[in-house]
Amino acid sequence: MNRPTLLALAALAFGCREPSTPAPGPPPATEPAMQAPAAADPSARAPRAPTDVRRAAPAEADGGSDITPRAPTDLIGSAPPEPPRIRLRPEGPRPRAPLPAGTVGGPDFSAVFDAVAPSVLGVVAGRLVDGRFQADRTGTGFVWDSDGRVVTNAHLIGDAPRIRIRTREGRVTRARLVGLDAATDLAVIDPGPLDLPPVALAPTESVRPGAWVAAVGNPQGMAHSITVGVVSAVGRRTLPPGAPELAEFIQSDVAVDVGSSGGPLVDTRGRVVGLNTAVVGGKLTFSIRVDMVHTVAERLIADGAFVRGFAGIYTGRVTAKVAREAGLERRRGVRVRGVVKGGPAAQAGIRPGDVLLEFGAHAVDEPEALPWLVAATRPGTAVPVRLVRGTARETLTLTVGASDQ
Repeated sequence: MNRPTLLALAALAFGCREPSTPAPGPPPATEPAMQAPAAADPSARAPRAPTDVRRAAPAEADGGSDITPRAPTDLIGSAPPEPPRIRLRPEGPRPRAPLPAGTVGGPDFSAVFDAVAPSVLGVVAGRLVDGRFQADRTGTGFVWDSDGRVVTNAHLIGDAPRIRIRTREGRVTRARLVGLDAATDLAVIDPGPLDLPPVALAPTESVRPGAWVAAVGNPQGMAHSITVGVVSAVGRRTLPPGAPELAEFIQSDVAVDVGSSGGPLVDTRGRVVGLNTAVVGGKLTFSIRVDMVHTVAERLIADGAFVRGFAGIYTGRVTAKVAREAGLERRRGVRVRGVVKGGPAAQAGIRPGDVLLEFGAHAVDEPEALPWLVAATRPGTAVPVRLVRGTARETLTLTVGASDQ
């Protein structure tokens, strides 16, 4: 069978026509770059784009697609930097973007601990028994000045004949008592040069309710522990019996335990804002304000004792009636209930019924505030006192006496 016959039979078998040989002619013109599309076949429909926005676009030839996650809103301030472009497989979900720094939870205190811990020391008060040291009380202290002196609680030291300190590296050395003051529960000891940096101190006004703080100490003998919480109140003065009489406290929920007494309360910059002193109810921690610590510690270092100032004034609260009678726009100041005969206040001309508004440069708005202002003033210092007598404003000069007066 010849070739033309075979081709004809094959075309009939597959249902197609026999290809014809094209007639010779000029080559076809080149297709233009933006050729108009051919008329759409009404029976054919373009595939609809998927509506599931959770899925990535179909993969390209390299097996992935470029997707840039949307940056989250910065809840604190400026928007965070644009995240890097991430290569995703088309079948996987978009990754969860990280939260901006500081959006949730508190700050990281690890750097604070690294900065403060070398200046925090274990303090042990005890005595010799059969020639061997026996610990009676354990607590914490921190390096106060460049000479290596250490500040801690007076109730920790007490009348112990032997004091030892332990550094973070485990070095143990004896310390001598420089001075202590029971009324403020503060003491200064001297272990000799330790070549350790003193702590940094924070301004008192920087401590506000809601601020993050941390305590570094030795709770239950667990050396150099850190706990974190927030300040819940400032200006606390009235604590249960046994607490310091003259101190003003920062209240926080930082967890402390036996062995934490005398340790520092620090802010997010590693600055000391207070000295941890008391726990109430097992949950509330009270720390002496650092400016009070500074006043007492420097006086103990300079004089070996904290000789408190004395004014000889008995005070009470200003009622709404007293404020109106004195012509005050609001209740403020303290009312003089009495003066000690021959005392500094009496000699200055202060009388019962006067309303004291200022002691030196400090406003006096509560009776509990005045004792510390007087106690912190060196005996012999002349202090201007502003007061209201009747409705007249006056300024008198009070020369502070000594507390043993």
